[in-house]
Amino acid sequence: MDDYRSSLKVVGIILIIVGLLDIGWMIWCIAHRQGYSSSFNIFAVIAGILLMRGSLRTANVVASFSAFFLSGILGALIIIPFLVQFDLMLAYLRVYPLYVLLSLFLFVGTLVLLGWIYRRLTTPPILAAIAEQYPQCTKFWRRPSTGFLSGILVIIILAAMFYFMGRGASAERAIAEARQKVGEGYKFNIISWNMQSSGGHSHYSGVVIAYNQTEIRQIPIEWDE
Repeated sequence: MDDYRSSLKVVGIILIIVGLLDIGWMIWCIAHRQGYSSSFNIFAVIAGILLMRGSLRTANVVASFSAFFLSGILGALIIIPFLVQFDLMLAYLRVYPLYVLLSLFLFVGTLVLLGWIYRRLTTPPILAAIAEQYPQCTKFWRRPSTGFLSGILVIIILAAMFYFMGRGASAERAIAEARQKVGEGYKFNIISWNMQSSGGHSHYSGVVIAYNQTEIRQIPIEWDE
């Protein structure tokens, strides 16, 4: 009993620290009008508090989400080279070297943190305590390890969406719209896409990256058909 409670407390403390640091980073980004994206912030703080109080249900949920994001991030690392042009990645490294290095540091740190959380919350004492207090959590779809399958499935779906998004007449039209805005001398890569249909008409919108040896620009595009 004491063994699993001490593990929950350690993970809870780490999550609270990470969550508070992330909230501070979010405030800084908002104050300086910078882009912000994270899955920690207030959720990590709340989960950390519950873990410190010995919540086994929270331990099961956090372990499941850790597995989900761990497999999702690793899966994204594998498929990104197939979906994003290699020279675009080189362009980011050339134009924004500090940003790329910081992103890699945060990326590796997140993987290490998620792996550590999953390992600490799936030790035999914790799993035994969860099975005793919440027998329903031993079912396949409620086990933490199922999070790995969910993460892989999401990555496969997203990979298929991005693959088809960058092909076809609509993709060519999106690149043509972006080329009209920036002119020649750029290469293009579609990073977001949306299509809405109503009354027999379709509205297309998205964002295309235009890049060359010295510049990277995000170009919003839209048109109706």
